Amino acid sequence: MVNKMSLKFVFFALAAFLWTNAALADDGFSHIRKRQYVACGIGTEYKPLAYRQDNVWHGFDADICRAVAAAVFGDAERIKLISVKESAIGKALNSGKIDVMLGHSSLTAAEEASQYVIPVDILYMDRQVFASRQKTDARSMRDFTGSNVCVVRDSAAAAFLEEYNQKYALGFNILQQASPTKVKEAFYLNRCDLISDGEIFINGIVADLKSNNPAAVLPEEVAYIPVKAYTAGNNATLNIALRWIINALKLADNADITSQNVDIFNATKSRSLQNLLGIREEAWVKLGLEPEWLRKYLPIYGNYHQILERNFGTDSSLHLDTTPNNLIGRGGFLSFQPFI
Repeated sequence: MVNKMSLKFVFFALAAFLWTNAALADDGFSHIRKRQYVACGIGTEYKPLAYRQDNVWHGFDADICRAVAAAVFGDAERIKLISVKESAIGKALNSGKIDVMLGHSSLTAAEEASQYVIPVDILYMDRQVFASRQKTDARSMRDFTGSNVCVVRDSAAAAFLEEYNQKYALGFNILQQASPTKVKEAFYLNRCDLISDGEIFINGIVADLKSNNPAAVLPEEVAYIPVKAYTAGNNATLNIALRWIINALKLADNADITSQNVDIFNATKSRSLQNLLGIREEAWVKLGLEPEWLRKYLPIYGNYHQILERNFGTDSSLHLDTTPNNLIGRGGFLSFQPFI
């Protein structure tokens, strides 16, 4: 016979678990407002995404986190960026340690289910490329047949690399590493002939290498990795609001509302843009957000395209081609919705 005390323990443990998750499910912005800042998860291995300089956070993730703080508090500087490993995203989100995971996150279906997280939106598409340990004049990846290639274990990049290797019969010896840091270490120590990941990470590694220890980013394209923002699986209110915050930056980009011309649109007749800029307050109020947050945010940080160019593109040290992250209709992959 099953011990009655054991059954009681299981019952109360389950009840406590369900009560905790129900509370979190109903939380919305309460936890954030009580804390008085937005906590954003980041991956510190990806320097262009988030790094501190002169005691100020810079990078793409920092700017997106500021957009959330501006929308919630009307103050873009009420942020805290917290380093979170990809394997701990679910724990950090569901415990309330962070409110949204940014970083270079591209979880598999199994990881989203097991970590109990929900995607908010695609933040950007990162082109997966290779870097060679030595500068090379190779004109084809067949020149690297049989090479050791390091990649992050069980990542989207690893899955794309496996498919690429099989498709072109390159005979790569794929060495899966526990984390981006381990990939970087293996590359520095010459354990890998090649590494493969998104070009933001790859270019950052190559740029950090000393001139007497060269490496080269190869032009070959493996795939595009959709990098997403995530929230806890049981906070639909926050997830929906964040989706419209990110959409707002893209919609401003589509409407050519930039850091230089926001005031010109005060007379717009478009219902979508009136909602977007808080001229009509109802839409943002229903989401529990500050109606005029975008009008205050844009003059300082700009729209989606301006944020991207500043951190990855022509205005950054990486000078990456951001064309894939143009909106649909401008030759890119990203979509947006009218704000109605």
